[in-house]
Amino acid sequence: MDRRGQFRIIEALVTAVLVVGSMMIAVGIQRMPRFWITYETEDLEDMAFNMLAEIADQALLSRLLDSKGSWETDLFWTLNTMLPPTIYFNMSIYKMSLSSGGNISLEALNRAPITNIQQENADRIAESASATYVFTSPDGTVYLAALTLARSRGG
Repeated sequence: MDRRGQFRIIEALVTAVLVVGSMMIAVGIQRMPRFWITYETEDLEDMAFNMLAEIADQALLSRLLDSKGSWETDLFWTLNTMLPPTIYFNMSIYKMSLSSGGNISLEALNRAPITNIQQENADRIAESASATYVFTSPDGTVYLAALTLARSRGG
């Protein structure tokens, strides 16, 4: 066998290890900037409305509200999965009814809070916005969903 070919292979392997190692060290010691970009409140309002429309359009909310179990937990996990991790949310569901006098009354349906905001996270909220969405379930019941989104400033 040719010794020059063996040395070329060893040289290529050592070079690859050096390049990968230096890249890993450079990424490890690189300091990430600590500034946070604030977005407009309209972005949060649009995100909240789009989230409510998506949930209601898929009839997911009707199925969750019709379940006998803890639909609040199901809705919490749905929102927690669909929203980015830097977004805090708080959602309330109301059943709307029209009285004989023409007055609209709202009955809160949440038995448990649908939120991922903890007390220790309250000081990390940079901005918040809310959206409401009125929808009708297949059985004709009218619901009002109110979703408040808050953006974390990080840190």
